Amino acid sequence: ALVRAITEQTTIPWIRLLYCYPDKITDELIEELKSNPRLVKYMDVPIQHISDPVLKRMNRHGDGATVRAAIKRLRESVPGITLRTTAMVGFPGETEADFEALCAFLKEARFDRFGAFTFSPEEGTLAAEMDDQIDEQLKQDRYDIIMKEQMLIGAELNERKIGTVV
Repeated sequence: ALVRAITEQTTIPWIRLLYCYPDKITDELIEELKSNPRLVKYMDVPIQHISDPVLKRMNRHGDGATVRAAIKRLRESVPGITLRTTAMVGFPGETEADFEALCAFLKEARFDRFGAFTFSPEEGTLAAEMDDQIDEQLKQDRYDIIMKEQMLIGAELNERKIGTVV
């Protein structure tokens, strides 16, 4: 309803949807994205992580299955959609298995745009007081690994666009 109102009450030529939580992506929103010519076929879906234990500690709505389902529905329903996301590495308690699951999901989902950041404890937050804080060097190593993987994915996706007009 908000997106429809924006397009009905403005003359903004291109509208890009940002920060669409995976558990809030409805069939109605997908239909609007498909049918509204002023909506750019682009969506920012902040996943933060894919591991259920990490998502739970982050107090995120939904779980890994919710994230996967949202990405699948968008790709199947909106041909040519560009998907962007962000993820955090080094959240307290993130295990090697959690991080490997995130890397595997990145390869599976093949986001067009991806940004990662390392957990930074903010004074006064619950996460800053959690047990199992991750060593700064390990956080940086995980960041470097995941961003290198995305560079390879991005290069491959960009190569596919050679010779096309975007």
